[in-house]
Parts: sequence; structure tokens; C-alpha cells
Amino acid sequence: MAYAQNPVQDVMQLRNQGLTDQLIMSELSKRGYDPSQVQMAISQIDGGYSQDMPAPPSSYGGYGGGGQQSYSQPPSASSGSSAADGNIYERIQEIAETMIDEKWDELLAEVKKIVEWKEKVEEKQLKIESDVQKLKEDFNVLHQGVLGKLDDYDGRMRDVGTQLNAVGKVFKDVIPEFVENVKELSSVTEKMRGK
Repeated sequence: MAYAQNPVQDVMQLRNQGLTDQLIMSELSKRGYDPSQVQMAISQIDGGYSQDMPAPPSSYGGYGGGGQQSYSQPPSASSGSSAADGNIYERIQEIAETMIDEKWDELLAEVKKIVEWKEKVEEKQLKIESDVQKLKEDFNVLHQGVLGKLDDYDGRMRDVGTQLNAVGKVFKDVIPEFVENVKELSSVTEKMRGK
């Protein structure tokens, strides 16, 4: 079913969108136009035929052309521009593919840098974790050593305290006797001086 009654308007609209005559033929055929109507509309736009003249024979899709798969072009300047349009589309496609390939390569290079950076960071992280674990183990050994020394010092201090208590008890018993002996010695010394 056709979208509009006049294929000329549709041809003009599609040409304004930059489509080639082959693409216009294909599109309008999909819309339900007869290929001969489309060919006539193209010819009218190109100025090759008037509305009263019959359409030129078409070779589109097997209609009147002996089954050839190519489109016949009206005798006008559009046949040269059609080839140029086809080349333009191919060139645009090549440029787009080249740009995409370049950008893709740049993206892959950046992703590769990120992956390398990630691997280096992971290596450093593992080394830091290993160093921290070793520090913990060293600290535990040091802690045990310090606690052992403190226990040893504590035991020695208890021994010293016990010995001091014993010495204090000895002095407690000996000093009063010593003081008395000194007093006697002083009195004996005075007596001897007095003589």
C-alpha cells in the first residue's frame, strides 16, 4: 500500500534525504509503488520525461527487464551522480570504520594501561599485607619477650624483697644489742679516760 498518491513527492523527499536512485527505487517498492511508477517519477524530477510520456522500461527486480537485478537509470545527469553517491557512501563508511578502529585501538591501549596499573597495585598490596603480617609476628615475639623479662624482673624483685625483709629482721634483732654494746663501750672508754 502506498503512503502517498504521488510518487514524485516521495522521490523528492527521499532525494532530499540523500538517497541514491537505487535506494529510492527499493524504498518506494517496499512502500507498495510499482517500479515503473517510481522510474517515471524519477524521470520527471530529472526532466527527462513529461507526465504524458510512457515510463521507460525498467529492469528492477525482474519487472520487464529479463530478470536482471540492477536498476535502469534514466538518461540524465543523475546516473553519474548515482555512482558518485555510491562512492561517497562507501568513502564515508571507510572513514567511519577507520575512525572507529583508531578510537578502539586507543581505548584498548588505555584499558591495557589500567590493567597493568591494577596488577602493580595488587602486587604492592600483597607485599604490604605480607609486611604487616611479618610485623605482627615480630611484635608478638617482642611482646612475649618483654612479658618474659617482666616476669623475670618481678621474680627477682620478690627475691630482693624477701632478702630485704630477712635483713630487716636481722637488723631488728641485732641493732638493739649493738646499741647496748656501743653504750657499754662508751662507758668503758670514759672510765679509762678518767683514770
